[in-house]
Amino acid sequence: MGTIKINIKRITETNFSINKEIMDDASKPLDARMGFELLSDIKKDLLTIATQIAYITPASEIGAVLTFHYTLEVISLKDLQYVSNPAKGTHDYKFPNGFIEAVLTDVYATGRVLMASHLKGTRLEGSYLPFGGAGNLIKLMKKK
Repeated sequence: MGTIKINIKRITETNFSINKEIMDDASKPLDARMGFELLSDIKKDLLTIATQIAYITPASEIGAVLTFHYTLEVISLKDLQYVSNPAKGTHDYKFPNGFIEAVLTDVYATGRVLMASHLKGTRLEGSYLPFGGAGNLIKLMKKK
């Protein structure tokens, strides 16, 4: 399988919320969590990575949460090998080696910047998602 041509179509923040009570309580530690889902539109050659970043207490209280969509135009997405599951309305694609890893690294970096802009004026100002954190997402994805 050869290389794929891609273009970033758009990056859209869909939601941000903050719980001031939790954010103002320095006694409650907050850990960063990130998750994603791949969505495709074969007819339009679009691949969207729906992403959520949250800062959560050990008691699972949400201090802040951001959701955004990172949409790519993947030229000839419909020409990639894939397996459809009509009952679920899903497709499992066979992307070239390294494609998803590269995309997730970019999505992660984008999430770091977007979340940082929302955390100004809070106790997490200046706190960023860890560098290299995309590697953990990639490892988790490969386990599935």
